[in-house]
Amino acid sequence: MRVSECLHEAPVTVPPECTLEEAARLMGTRGVGSLVVVSGGEVVGIVTDRDIAVRGVGSGRALTTRVKAVMSENLVTIQGSADIFDAYRLLKDAGVRRLPVLEDGDLGGIITVDDLLVALVLELGAVVSPIVKEVLDPELPSR
Repeated sequence: MRVSECLHEAPVTVPPECTLEEAARLMGTRGVGSLVVVSGGEVVGIVTDRDIAVRGVGSGRALTTRVKAVMSENLVTIQGSADIFDAYRLLKDAGVRRLPVLEDGDLGGIITVDDLLVALVLELGAVVSPIVKEVLDPELPSR
């Protein structure tokens, strides 16, 4: 399965000049835990709800502080054409929960640990479904 098959919605983006308050409100409105920070069409960082809470407000920063002050830079990204097992490895090796997904150099989405877990469960369900049917109704002929 390819990473691009696990993407659900377009990522929510903000400029580096966005304030922590604006970012937090946007996260709440859109129901996301992170925002991709984009400047001049380029991905320059990511800011998470944890960044805002811990590096921002929890460290005494004002709500008017710019996202660029608390965002993570030097992002680990993945191509949409990559296999999801490559995404698992990248997430584990980098110690992150989210990977921006690039499609031909452009931001195509963001994939999270949760997205990959759901994909894995669905694949596992498809594999065990015939076995479950056989166990539940042993009278049916096996394949």
